[in-house]
Amino acid sequence: MTERTVADTTVAPLVGSLPPQCRKDVDTLCTFIRSAIGQWSPAAAVSPADFREVFLTGATGFVGRFILRDLLQHNQGLVVHCIVRAASADHGFQRLRAALQQAEIWDEAFTPRIRVVVGDIEEARFGLDEAAFNDLCQRIDAVYHLAANLNLFSSYAALRKVNTLTMRNVLELGLRTRYKPLFYASTMGVFPQYFCVFSNEFRESHIDHQMQPDLVRMKQTFPLGFLGYPWSKLVAEQALLFANRAGMPVAVFRLPQTGTASTGFTQADALTVRIGSAMIDVEMMPKGFTIHPINEAVDTLSRMCTAVSMNPRRRFTIYHCCNPQPVRHDLELADFGLSLREVSYTSFKRACQARGNNSPLHGYWTLLDHFAPYWFSDNKANFSIPVCDRAIREDCPHPIKWPGLLTLFRRSGDWIRRQQKWPYSVPQSRLDFDGLMTRAACHAERVGVAFERAYPEWMCCGLKRLVQALNAPEARLLKARVGDVAAELSRVLRNNAALARERQQHPEIEREEITQPVFIVGINRSGTTFLHRLLARDPRFWTLRLYDYRDPVRPTEECATLSGTPADSRRAAVEDQIEASGIKEKLAGIHHIDIDEPEEDFSLLSMAFASWILTVSYHVPDFSRWLAATGSQHAYTHHYRTMQHFAWQRRPECPGQWLFKMPLHLMELETLIKTYPDALFIQTHREPTQFMGSWNHVVELARSLFSEPHPPSDLGAEQLAFMSDMLDKAVNFRTAHPELERRWMDVVYFDLIEDPFAIVRSIYEYFGWTLEPEALHKMEDWHFRQAEKRQTEKRHRYDLKDYGLTPEMVTAAFARYRDFLTTRGIRASRV
Repeated sequence: MTERTVADTTVAPLVGSLPPQCRKDVDTLCTFIRSAIGQWSPAAAVSPADFREVFLTGATGFVGRFILRDLLQHNQGLVVHCIVRAASADHGFQRLRAALQQAEIWDEAFTPRIRVVVGDIEEARFGLDEAAFNDLCQRIDAVYHLAANLNLFSSYAALRKVNTLTMRNVLELGLRTRYKPLFYASTMGVFPQYFCVFSNEFRESHIDHQMQPDLVRMKQTFPLGFLGYPWSKLVAEQALLFANRAGMPVAVFRLPQTGTASTGFTQADALTVRIGSAMIDVEMMPKGFTIHPINEAVDTLSRMCTAVSMNPRRRFTIYHCCNPQPVRHDLELADFGLSLREVSYTSFKRACQARGNNSPLHGYWTLLDHFAPYWFSDNKANFSIPVCDRAIREDCPHPIKWPGLLTLFRRSGDWIRRQQKWPYSVPQSRLDFDGLMTRAACHAERVGVAFERAYPEWMCCGLKRLVQALNAPEARLLKARVGDVAAELSRVLRNNAALARERQQHPEIEREEITQPVFIVGINRSGTTFLHRLLARDPRFWTLRLYDYRDPVRPTEECATLSGTPADSRRAAVEDQIEASGIKEKLAGIHHIDIDEPEEDFSLLSMAFASWILTVSYHVPDFSRWLAATGSQHAYTHHYRTMQHFAWQRRPECPGQWLFKMPLHLMELETLIKTYPDALFIQTHREPTQFMGSWNHVVELARSLFSEPHPPSDLGAEQLAFMSDMLDKAVNFRTAHPELERRWMDVVYFDLIEDPFAIVRSIYEYFGWTLEPEALHKMEDWHFRQAEKRQTEKRHRYDLKDYGLTPEMVTAAFARYRDFLTTRGIRASRV
């Protein structure tokens, strides 16, 4: 660890002159601090490890309620005194509890450790008599000051009483008897470049460690008679920095724009929420609007600030509480099936004003007019936020996990839909083929490729069939998930445009060859994932991970050098996508999703909108019939062409042998072997009565993410027919192609589980591969770690009868497959 110097922890000086009224208020507060220290000679502060009772202002506010929750959870013996404007202590407690209940974070166990102080931060000594205030000064070990007037378009004169002059009361509490560490909620909005989302003339700006704002820029951007909020926070900061130099422990938390919790709890009054709601209301979007990632989750912020405040080894004073590397997503509202006409800011404003008091932006136009050239600009900093977060990273004792934009977006939408009194229109997404074609045209135009090159007719036909099937009543698609499905289809369209551009720029991709790829094609729930990930430890094999599938074209040259490392931006994006979908929790204990592990290649076929996985994820019988009649030749050709891109991207690495895994390849073996004529196959086997219950459970859980449930017996009948047909097709293929049997190895599930390394050795011996000691060691190490994980996982329970099936029904349906196993002498069960 690098040793810190005094310069590392020193706050940069404020350069330039404050406006006269601000300067006067700073001087007044500094004079009080000098006088108070001289009068009371406060004793040394208590270490955070010894905090017993703390004082909190703003506990009913958006951030304050989470700070209250986290203080009580962080230290189980801590008592929190909360000042609340109320008729009585009971009334104040009811207000506190209601605030936490609204955010769904209330716990009755908090009750004994909450002390309500009935008072007003604007009054001297908070309106308490001398004895009560002095008692508070004796008890309190630290002060958390969050209360403020958050009106963004009031003059400094109108805000100074609450946001600036009340600091005198807070300082008096913090200086009497002994120094109390004072933790202050300021704002990143003191920086014009942040408030203007780093756009236009601020596009190349940055905010450095322990930095102070540029007063010249502030005066240009924040007129004192109109935008007093940043000035009121800056004046309070200057007083606290003076107190800090005089001996008081101080932390200034510059909080970012926030209106959402990671749980989805959303503040209706947040400006970003109002702007989005206004766009939904008038079905228009001002030109230059983007889903900008400056919107950190409030509960992440509160946990971080609480942890920093409780750190006895805290070193810094100013904390830029931002996520400088938000998850990268090339998403627009139109991707979610929201049809918003892009118009000029003037037209958007006119449409909103026509709604009168009903517009979410009523009363906000003076502020919006001032900042519209920045907020609705095409000239914004992309993806990264140029803010140094060193202080929070080094002083927060635990890793900071920022929820991704997709996760926040989806959870917020879910929370809003549950509210009976949400004040604005709730977005209604549509899954529309013409809308998706419009998105496709935009994607192609942006990367400079012809529409037909990116989206051949057969691909558009598959998408049209899929959209029709998803919109059919039998699909029972959840209204709340239509936007997610639309966004996924739009993402696939974007990927196809990116692939077309890469091939256009690098025609040598066409010459890449995929030689002797290995396909693990056992039936689902027969150990295919286990075998795939085990063999992938050997560097002889090349495999694809989830983030490869999500973004098959690396986004930048820099990313190409970081591919497969924790710094690969695609990792965070797919992690966010998985978190937002909820699939990881759904399949916990059944299928372990790990973005750094190889995954099934069904995504490559889905890019052609002709994959059998779509019939598993959704109940789309019309699409299933169309796919069965049409076949997957185009999809497998697209699979091969996409793999050429991956092979080309990995040059000049030593060529590897591609290792794939997908049970659904069994439906299309004739097409697969035409596409990859020298392919090798490993087929795992298991008794159908032993995998059908598990498989039905997987399908049921996967579909529940997007669809209303169907009767379990209907699901059981559907999947029994699907799975038995798939294995019948595989048997037909193998019977018809005895010349390929030398390229086919059969593995029994129970043999694989009981002695995986014996199976591995037999596979290598069968195909004539060399199993290097280093590769074997990596396999053994991975297997050991996986075994430890499995011991802690909750196992799912399921049974054939849950899906209207009996062993006899299953055995009869798979008769041809079971006869094939018997003929080949393959033992598929323990018996």
